[in-house]
Amino acid sequence: MRLLILSDLHCDNNHQRLGRSIIPEVAAYIREVAPDHVIVAGDMAGGAKRCIQYIEELEQLSGVRLSYIPGNHSIWTDKLNDSWKEYEQLRNHHSSLIGNPLLLGEKWAVIGDMGWYDYSYREESWTREECVSRKESYWRDSAFAKFGMDDEAVTDRMLESFRTQLAAHRDRNVIFVNHFIPYRDYVPISPHNKVWNMIRPFMGSSRIGDLLDESPHVRHVIFGHVHWRFGSKRRGDQWVHCHPLGYVYEWKTEDLAQEIRDASHVIEIDV
Repeated sequence: MRLLILSDLHCDNNHQRLGRSIIPEVAAYIREVAPDHVIVAGDMAGGAKRCIQYIEELEQLSGVRLSYIPGNHSIWTDKLNDSWKEYEQLRNHHSSLIGNPLLLGEKWAVIGDMGWYDYSYREESWTREECVSRKESYWRDSAFAKFGMDDEAVTDRMLESFRTQLAAHRDRNVIFVNHFIPYRDYVPISPHNKVWNMIRPFMGSSRIGDLLDESPHVRHVIFGHVHWRFGSKRRGDQWVHCHPLGYVYEWKTEDLAQEIRDASHVIEIDV
């Protein structure tokens, strides 16, 4: 079985910057690759309604079913709503992996949830209060991600979801999907970019990585969020995959089709 990995398509933002939708070309690439299933690790667009619109359009044009977990942009909302409502809209959609593992044959399961961050990737000298202050200054989740609880509590909720699903499928090989960075060595550090270093606390949680390291049946780990294409790398007995499309201004070329190709990967498994 062939599974195509994508993440961080940001269809709305890239549509605005390009002056056209990227969905037809993403769908054309899916038809060319002809996978059995597509997995998107978050940030299809901003807000649940737009994410669902793009998911359904991509499924219709490609003819291939898609599994999705939210990213931080996926749950953005205005001051009149809360982000758990956005999360629940996505949870209730047929594409959702949240509490709805994709079972592949007798041997494999794809499990996932949004994930979140808990400041565990901050500089050791930074206090929690400094992280909160930097979030308000540098990170738009402070304005648009409205959970009514602190970031550590959101991460706790995600960890409980992951533990439950991993325990329920301990007899299968697991493909794990979340949006955020689970391992510290994937968190960018730039000697020349102040903003990158300021937003490190909001990249993910080392506690998620610790849980995965304690779960020998996890064979593949898929994430996005960071718009650096780390590719697919071996980590012990696991494969770790990070293949974000990102924003137009981050691309190396002006060729959308080539960028889509470069920002994807196929996992082949024996079911």
